[in-house]
Amino acid sequence: MKVLVTGADGKAAPSADAVVWFPGLRGPSPAARPRMASRDKRFEPRVLAVPKGSAVTFPNYDKIFHNVFSLSETAPFDLGLYRNGAARETTFEKPGLVSVYCNIHPQMAAYVVVVDGNLYAQTGKDGIALVSGVPAGRQTLKVWEERGGEWTGTVAVPAGGTIEVTVPFDASRWKEQPHKNKHGKNYPPPDDDENRY
Repeated sequence: MKVLVTGADGKAAPSADAVVWFPGLRGPSPAARPRMASRDKRFEPRVLAVPKGSAVTFPNYDKIFHNVFSLSETAPFDLGLYRNGAARETTFEKPGLVSVYCNIHPQMAAYVVVVDGNLYAQTGKDGIALVSGVPAGRQTLKVWEERGGEWTGTVAVPAGGTIEVTVPFDASRWKEQPHKNKHGKNYPPPDDDENRY
């Protein structure tokens, strides 16, 4: 599957980190426990797809404190303030999009995409994702892209074969929106505290 996004320049380009999934379909469970790390005042990865019911670990690899939280309706949480080398976790019980932030560093923003089922994948830099083990027949397919939103369609999966699907998104009017801290207020201007905590 290939995901393309049209930007403000009117050109379509591959979308990295888009999430594609077949809702409700089951396959092998992921082997590794999912994690989203704080590193260099960024979340790694910026986009993380997990099946509903997954516990996600949030380790802090920076030499400063971080506070990981979300005010999203799907899964509001607040992991509190914690230091380098520590990790906290939370479980995502409902499918949907969860915006994740740090209450100290406003530039830290990421997404957990909680999917219903576990036949899913994320696109690479080439915009391509491969989902294996999809049963033959007409199946519902969903795709989420940070700038393009969510797309739902139906695909006919052949028995014992593969199908190529290209999903185009129009992000020509997309603009990054500033977010509030966990108290619903604007972040204070950056100062030395940003490097101390």
